[in-house]
Amino acid sequence: MQFMIERKISLKDHKQEVTQVFDRIASKTSWEQLYLGKVDRMNYNFASRQRAVEELLRPYTSGKALDIGCGSGDLVVFYADKGVDYTGVDLSSSMIERANLNYAELVKEGKAVFRVADCEKLPFNNGEFDLLSAVALLEYLPDPSGALDEIKRVVKTGGYVLITVPNKKCINNFFRAILKPITDLFFPLYVKIKKSPLALMRNVKHYSYSQKEIDLIMQDKGFHKIDFRYTNFYIILHPLDHIIPKTYIKLSEKIDNNKLGKIYNKWAANYIAIYKKY
Repeated sequence: MQFMIERKISLKDHKQEVTQVFDRIASKTSWEQLYLGKVDRMNYNFASRQRAVEELLRPYTSGKALDIGCGSGDLVVFYADKGVDYTGVDLSSSMIERANLNYAELVKEGKAVFRVADCEKLPFNNGEFDLLSAVALLEYLPDPSGALDEIKRVVKTGGYVLITVPNKKCINNFFRAILKPITDLFFPLYVKIKKSPLALMRNVKHYSYSQKEIDLIMQDKGFHKIDFRYTNFYIILHPLDHIIPKTYIKLSEKIDNNKLGKIYNKWAANYIAIYKKY
């Protein structure tokens, strides 16, 4: 596939770069506030995606769950509330340290386990998990094949896998590309004012997918799509979303609350789908 051939980058070097960035973020900032803090323009993408992830997972949450790329443990409370046997893994040791600190009580009670692990070399048995979530994981992998092979291996037949990816077809991507020379010029000042941890991620390469692309990849790996959602709708395009953020969020929420995401998919930043292994 052409969209796979384009990812001609050293996976090892890229993986090290991403890990170093998240280690720095974990040691300097409160990453979990992007999910738990008051919703504003800086964390809206994370908060709206998290809400959709939990809604899609809810009907299938039971047994043993593996959360790959768990970060600082942003999904563990959701899983723990459902009585699931939860394991979260991340390649960033600093993120895992933060997760163990943030959710020490759940770890102590045996409701959660956090450990450092590579998504391409998962330290688990074949068919060990009933459910697996990979939120904001594939977007950091130049070639997702190795990770998806491991995902398929550790999930039992009939088990479920949730994947999130940036939406390649989002109209806002084209506007960002056009305005990149200008935004690059003013970005240092913007970061200084906002003091956002996301600034560290700016130069990390992200890989996006269309709905058709990721669905075909998952189908080839032996998964059938059950349901899907789109989130974070750029009805107000960049950079106006940062100038009138409340209006931007209000319009996006209106689309989401009225279940119109599939109609406005070309404006959506994220594609989220849940698949069943057959």
